[in-house]
Amino acid sequence: MKILHTADIHLGAKNVKLSLDKQNQLKIEQNLLISKLFEDAYNQDYDIVLICGDLFHSKTVSSKVVTNFFKAVEDFSRPVLYIKGNHDEKFVFSQMPKNFIVLDENNPNFQLNNTIFWGQVSPKFIAEHMDTNKSNILLLHGDIKNRNDRDYVDLNSYLSLPFNYIALGHIHSEEITKFGDIPVAYPGSLFSNGFDEVGAKGYIEVLLDENGIIEKFVEFCTYSYKIVECDITGLIYYKDILKKVSDSLKDCKQKDLVRLILTGYYSEECEKYPSSLLNELSSDYFYLEILDKSKLQIDFEKIKNEELSFKAEFLLLVEKGDEDEDTKNKICQIGIEALRGDDLSI
Repeated sequence: MKILHTADIHLGAKNVKLSLDKQNQLKIEQNLLISKLFEDAYNQDYDIVLICGDLFHSKTVSSKVVTNFFKAVEDFSRPVLYIKGNHDEKFVFSQMPKNFIVLDENNPNFQLNNTIFWGQVSPKFIAEHMDTNKSNILLLHGDIKNRNDRDYVDLNSYLSLPFNYIALGHIHSEEITKFGDIPVAYPGSLFSNGFDEVGAKGYIEVLLDENGIIEKFVEFCTYSYKIVECDITGLIYYKDILKKVSDSLKDCKQKDLVRLILTGYYSEECEKYPSSLLNELSSDYFYLEILDKSKLQIDFEKIKNEELSFKAEFLLLVEKGDEDEDTKNKICQIGIEALRGDDLSI
């Protein structure tokens, strides 16, 4: 059996930092990708698709997004199993295609050939009804590590049961682990919706047969959120900074949403011009923002020679301390920044 395991699609989610035009473009891209996901699943002979929660971001998702999703499901024609997540708990499912199957307390499992798929019902119920002569796969939505998460799931209560695979949702980064002989996997979010979700996005392919189970992550999303740091220490001229920044962005694609962070130290003569960098480079990417976290390189020797200066007195006091040279330099840098009223390097 060939299984596609996905979760945390969050259809209808918005990035409020983007213009309305960019938000609409991203929504169209996601609709196209949803259609492609199920087209690929059909053409690549997946027998079933598992969606482990957070399909929709809220109960107010537009009808176009919902219609597009269910049309893609219907065209797939094979079973699509779904369990609710914390984001779509209040979403009302109506006019669903017959092959979209919600697993819940009223419909705890679904059998396809020799495999039984279980929804997020109690371990006791599963133990009482499980057929151990068949393969068994469990779908859960929640955090299996953080007990402080209100959506924490106690995985230990399920691990005593002979599952062949546990499909998870809720955590937005891909993670495949094993507990004993049982593979347990988060596919991560299918799309990224912000700079807190950088990296590749996709789904997990699961191959199940009489010899066992094989699972692998498949990258799918055509765009990524990327955070890139560029150290401009020692650079003075704008053209040199532009070249360094351009080189640091070489792995970013035209469809990517990029946050560029300028770091390091610059002299008073430095031609940074972040707004000019943004104007020159923004057309190369779907979205680009520049955060300037670089710091002014302070001339300590010059300050020491200032007369009637609090800064000079401060440096002299630090020099008399017992700290090592590296620590003294850091104290001097932060102290002078504070006296200047600059943002601190900590």
